[in-house]
Amino acid sequence: MKKILSLTAVLAAVVPLGLWKATPAGAEPTMEISRSDARPAGPGPAETFTGAVSVTPLFDPNDARHSGAAEVGFSPGARSAWHSHPGGQTLIVTEGTGWVQEWGGSKQQINPGDVIWTPPGVKHWHGAVDTTAMTHIAIQQVADGEVVEWMEHVTDDQYLG
Repeated sequence: MKKILSLTAVLAAVVPLGLWKATPAGAEPTMEISRSDARPAGPGPAETFTGAVSVTPLFDPNDARHSGAAEVGFSPGARSAWHSHPGGQTLIVTEGTGWVQEWGGSKQQINPGDVIWTPPGVKHWHGAVDTTAMTHIAIQQVADGEVVEWMEHVTDDQYLG
């Protein structure tokens, strides 16, 4: 069963950010600082993740920025469900070892410093290997108000295959 979530629904499921404010007409834009204690981590929803996953919001789209990002930590064996991004996604691995796989392709190992680009509409999953945790920064572009389309969970056979 396919489920499409709007940007608002995705962010509401994790933690509301409130990181941007509209600049009044005629006012000069100013720099904003989002303090880490204002963006607490929350659990990855069981509907879209398998295993223990922690999601820390980083930034939302705003009038000038058309992407949002989060730091996602996966415990060993934890993973996302199959999903795609209508505007594409960039992952930056910061810690540990993980796997990423696109539908119909082979599972690929990912390590700290690796940057993964998934084009718009490509069905894929990502998560930690079965023996080591993994953390990545996930940056999604907004397309027609959407950032992700969640699909079915990755089975244990698909994960270990």
